[in-house]
Amino acid sequence: MENKIIYELNKLYPTGIRVTNKDLKRSIQDIYDRLGYQAHAKGTDILKYGYHAKKVKIRIDRKRVDGVELAKI
Repeated sequence: MENKIIYELNKLYPTGIRVTNKDLKRSIQDIYDRLGYQAHAKGTDILKYGYHAKKVKIRIDRKRVDGVELAKI
């Protein structure tokens, strides 16, 4: 199961991409639901699947929102 989650995340998030915390959590939960994995997604779950996450601010519509820059380990 874990290999399938890693595969899906690798397709979605290449190294260096910036994503808001809200979008990251939603994406992880979508993958869990699609694969039938019974868990509640958290943004920190990305760390379990071979990523390093650096906290950043992302500008969206003249607002700065919390997010992360992802890098594969």
